[in-house]
Amino acid sequence: MKVLIADDDAMWRTMLERHIFNWGFKPVVVEDGEQALAALLDPQAPRLAILDWQMPKMDGIDVCRRVKHSEDLPFTYVMMLTSRDAQDDIVTGLDAGADDYPTKPIKPAVLRSRLTAARRIVELVPPKDWTAPPIPGYRVQHMLGKGAFATIWHAENEATGQIAAVKVIRVDLATDEVFERFAQEIKIMQRMDHPTIAQIYDSHIDRKLGYYAMELVDGVTLDVYVKQQRPKPTKFLKMIAEVCDALHYAHELGVIHRDLKPSNILVTSDEQPKLVDFGLAKTMFRFGLASEQGGKADADSAARGDVIGTPLFMSPEQARGEESRQDGRTDVYALAIVVYLMLLRQHPHNITHGDRVATIRSIAQGYIRPPSEIHPKFNPELEEIIMKALAANPNKRYASAAAFAIALRSFLDRRASSKSDTLARRSNDTRSAEEGRSGGAR
Repeated sequence: MKVLIADDDAMWRTMLERHIFNWGFKPVVVEDGEQALAALLDPQAPRLAILDWQMPKMDGIDVCRRVKHSEDLPFTYVMMLTSRDAQDDIVTGLDAGADDYPTKPIKPAVLRSRLTAARRIVELVPPKDWTAPPIPGYRVQHMLGKGAFATIWHAENEATGQIAAVKVIRVDLATDEVFERFAQEIKIMQRMDHPTIAQIYDSHIDRKLGYYAMELVDGVTLDVYVKQQRPKPTKFLKMIAEVCDALHYAHELGVIHRDLKPSNILVTSDEQPKLVDFGLAKTMFRFGLASEQGGKADADSAARGDVIGTPLFMSPEQARGEESRQDGRTDVYALAIVVYLMLLRQHPHNITHGDRVATIRSIAQGYIRPPSEIHPKFNPELEEIIMKALAANPNKRYASAAAFAIALRSFLDRRASSKSDTLARRSNDTRSAEEGRSGGAR
């Protein structure tokens, strides 16, 4: 989520920008009131603003009043951050429409908690013109989930009675980048036809409404499934192999998911996995689809934090912002992180919770703790498979999701065969002992 920082003090601007970026927000920095108002009147305006009171050209309090009293603008959460701490000043700020009024100096931990609360409020406020979205041809019934830029609704097709999950982009929040990504997601989903990938039914996108209707998966996310059902490792690995099949199918179409994580793998009521959310997917040029070019910017993008994906499940090449090196093996790495986390309940990297930049740097370095460091009795053969999938160098990983699936299934087959042999030996031993006893009796 973008956050406007408006302050005429260069030291405060720099400090706020650094902290806010590290907390996972996208700072937009200006140094006077006119720039702040222009940024908040822009169609792609931040929905969360931190304003100093006294600034050149226009006071922050006047900016706040203009924005909060406008009937044409969407809801914007305004935090007045100022050294004016007199009771009358606080009353004036709140009367102007400020949603929060912390005073300088402020501890980073306090500011972070206030921003986190502000983000929750912004995300909960519905678009300006509606609460439940009017989707032509659908009876929208209730919300299934929400994010910063989209909501998902339980809906029924009026003509066919078919139940669907309808993902609706929040046009009041979406930037041009978000619109482009949503349109790309629709194109990608329309190409998919695989039993382990949720099916799309129809879609529409323009500046007033953007949505797509897809198969409603009756189930829970993979992490919830593992927590609730506690499946045996063999059963869990079989499901992961099925996800590999879906990934290989997507990769063959030239699509990299780039945001694999437990919440993007659903498990149905009959315990079948479904891969969802291709919102961050990339198409590969060699398949003749729209390409995202890597290049000179790769090396700099990590330093800016301009990396795509969820940090905890990034590959080293993603963490370094190396667009040109991302391919199907990037998804193999992310899926191996999921396997590691679900089986061991710990992350393979030494991550710093709450610090996005430190986490990305740790992953970029590529060091992985072998599972046996956490559980000394971890199966060495499975460890070898996981560690290969988590190789820092993509060339040392499985060459494809299909190869990863083959390795997992071969391991499971050997386990099953070994158990069968053990049971057969026990049965033979029991039979021999019984025959020995009966022979002795004769």
